[in-house]
Amino acid sequence: MKSTRSRQITVGRAFLVAWILLVVSVPGTRRSSGAAGRVSSDRPNILFCISDDQSWPHVGAAQDTVVKTPAFDRVAGSGVLLTHAFVDAPSCTPSRSAILTGQHMWRLAAAGNLHSTLRAKFQVYPEILEKAGYVVGYSGKGWSPGRVEPGGRARNPAGPRFRDFQTFLAQMPSGSSFCYWLGSHYPHRPYPPGSGLRAGKRPHYGNKSNPAWTVTEPR
Repeated sequence: MKSTRSRQITVGRAFLVAWILLVVSVPGTRRSSGAAGRVSSDRPNILFCISDDQSWPHVGAAQDTVVKTPAFDRVAGSGVLLTHAFVDAPSCTPSRSAILTGQHMWRLAAAGNLHSTLRAKFQVYPEILEKAGYVVGYSGKGWSPGRVEPGGRARNPAGPRFRDFQTFLAQMPSGSSFCYWLGSHYPHRPYPPGSGLRAGKRPHYGNKSNPAWTVTEPR
């Protein structure tokens, strides 16, 4: 990843509830082009990281003092941090369908609904890159929840599934460029009772790392 001066770009009013995304590009391997053996331009590797149900204030780059996100903060500091952004839908399946196709959820037929299918007639960027010579794959939560078979697909629209990113890299052919979807299930998981308070959250005070409008009273 090439380090650049930290920049913040404002593109509209922020309301990021369902997910936070992170795209990291690093220089790829140079390839030969044709019989003459000329070297083509670098093709970037693409690592797309998406977390499940993470609210935008809960990263170190947003001055959260409880949630620790050092990898996100490093990329935000050396790349571009979008402080105002939108998801296409506040729901898993339609928002992921929009990311993969680059289209609004209302154009994607059944995929505009939760627990649906993304029809094969809708192109997704992993398939386009795969046809262009990229090695693609995903781990964790890809396009989900739903069923791919009713839409005419044989695999997840995010690509073939791997146990983790390291396993994917280990099987990479030499000289290849990759596009990988890393779908973290955190923080959409069970939490032990009282873990928030033990981590320093004070819900009754409505502090910056836990705004008052996000708080529910403990039972």
